[in-house]
Amino acid sequence: MKILLISGHGAGDPGTVSQFGKEADETIYMVEEIKKTLSAYAQVDLYPTERNAYKDAKAGKLAVDFGNYGYVLEVHFNSGAADLKGNGRTTGTEIYVTTAEKTVGVETKIVQSIAALGFKNRGVKRTNFTVIYRAKAAGVSSALLEVCFIDDKDDMSAYTAKKTQIAAAVANAIAVQFGLKKGSKEAGNSPAAAPKIKAGSVVTIKSGAVYGGLSSTRGKAVPAAQLGGKKHTVDKVQTNKGVQEAKLKEINSWVAVASLTAG
Repeated sequence: MKILLISGHGAGDPGTVSQFGKEADETIYMVEEIKKTLSAYAQVDLYPTERNAYKDAKAGKLAVDFGNYGYVLEVHFNSGAADLKGNGRTTGTEIYVTTAEKTVGVETKIVQSIAALGFKNRGVKRTNFTVIYRAKAAGVSSALLEVCFIDDKDDMSAYTAKKTQIAAAVANAIAVQFGLKKGSKEAGNSPAAAPKIKAGSVVTIKSGAVYGGLSSTRGKAVPAAQLGGKKHTVDKVQTNKGVQEAKLKEINSWVAVASLTAG
């Protein structure tokens, strides 16, 4: 399985800053530490840490093809607690998926694992944040993790004391939920090599797929009636907003190639 880790902010954008740290620095630390543990189970890539994935996505110039991955995790730190003196309790950890995501087992396990280290569990939430929305549009499950609140003394005290444990907990949660085995880079949900999809290919649409293209329907879930064994014919293939997509004749709509199965 191939997994992409993205450090939030960077490239001149510090993210949220408090007396306890700078978000852009901590997100880089976290993805690097998560990779150390997770690499034992899967192929793990980091989005270039000198770049800003949000800015790249907005400009349509992403440095990687999300469609090449089985899972994308973007890491951030939250703000808004404004608890610089500490009140004896953490504000906590939470994670976001897009509104098109069907299951949240991985994300539930991630926040449960962080909460077990002393943080309030704020749960799994749904918002179409730019980067994970773009990943989902490419047919890839994705999530944005808010590790804890960078402007809460209690959160950051716990984080500073246990940051390597937190990173390992995130990595192990992903490995467990995807059924990955240590030492096997091909374990879990890693897709086998598939026939190349091109104009004229007959395809089916995978569960959880969303519409692509450039219209207002982009990112909306493809109806269940069009999924499963229903056959579609590819009219043409092109890249839209950095995602390789196929236009399907029967529904006159674009869908990410990564969300299609040939045959």
